[in-house]
Amino acid sequence: MRADRVLRSMLLVAVSFSVMTGQEKPEPPTLQSQLNADIDDGNLDHFRPIEAAFILSGVSNRDSLAHYVAWFEGIVDQIRAYNFDTFDKAALAQKIFAILHSNILGEYALESTTLLDIVNRKEYNCVSSTILYNLVCQAMGIETKAFETPTHVYTIFIDFDEKFIVENTSPMGFNILKNLNAYSHFLHQYYPQDQRLSIGLDRLYAYENRNGRPINNSELLGLLAYNQAYFAAKQQDFERAYDFVLTAQRFNADSRSNINFEQNLYFRWGKKCYDEKRYFDAFTVFADGFYRYPDNGGLEQNTRLSFLNCLQYFWYKKDWPASKQLLDETFELLPLDDKGRDQTRVYLQRWLEHFRYQKDEHNLQMALEYIKTLEKR
Repeated sequence: MRADRVLRSMLLVAVSFSVMTGQEKPEPPTLQSQLNADIDDGNLDHFRPIEAAFILSGVSNRDSLAHYVAWFEGIVDQIRAYNFDTFDKAALAQKIFAILHSNILGEYALESTTLLDIVNRKEYNCVSSTILYNLVCQAMGIETKAFETPTHVYTIFIDFDEKFIVENTSPMGFNILKNLNAYSHFLHQYYPQDQRLSIGLDRLYAYENRNGRPINNSELLGLLAYNQAYFAAKQQDFERAYDFVLTAQRFNADSRSNINFEQNLYFRWGKKCYDEKRYFDAFTVFADGFYRYPDNGGLEQNTRLSFLNCLQYFWYKKDWPASKQLLDETFELLPLDDKGRDQTRVYLQRWLEHFRYQKDEHNLQMALEYIKTLEKR
């Protein structure tokens, strides 16, 4: 069983277990939920990238989405009206860059990560400016990608004869490779001073490239969701942050710039669920983290602990279907230590006695199979 399929089934159970509303009619799907469904296979089939960018920026209704998409199309129409030579793609890319920085982007601001920040406040950071630049270039027929590093993102091009890098946070950033020393010093602002010194002031660009990777524009949109998660977590809204992370992972499954943030969020949100005695929600969060980071011993230990609490809770509720789901996921996910096996055996023995008393032969045999599986582990 593939980990992503198991994870989806876990999340499905978590939703049905903890978010029952009793309503006969479900709420109509939101733009965000529709976008999540669209990107679930790794591709945008129904939404355009610019629509996805605005939805991830916080646009929540169709009328507003149409308004902001029209703003974007106005930029593209303005550039087309200049009748630039579209065959000289490098020159066209430079003209687009100059127009955005002179007329559209405004001022750099570290936390202005969404396209709404650009539209409404004329502020941008590396994520929002790179998304806008890449999507405008795409609309003008220039194939773009991005390069994601542990601290930063910038534009690269697919079909240019020479390697171009566009540093979108600086009006001087087009083809920044012309001066690597200046670019390394530009990167200093994204590193704490002790880390700058340990890497070396003249080696930051090489460090960034060694620890980064090219990403396509759908993966680039995932960074927007990650930044939204960061701001939600900063407000202690861990549930919303976790939802944004799950969205981000749909777009960008191997983000290099969010590993520490992700792991920290799994611990903080999982602990909050655990402290509130929401043991299955805690299990879902910790197990999700352990799927993603199987070498993280803390996530493994917390997954194991929340599993045992869930097992106890489901026995108390006499919820055998939920117990089976939990056992299946856990047996697939991680090895149990001696204490975990002993406690699991105790609860399975209780289920055996329960089914004998109920004369439920089918579930009795199923519980016996779980015990056999447990003994083989």
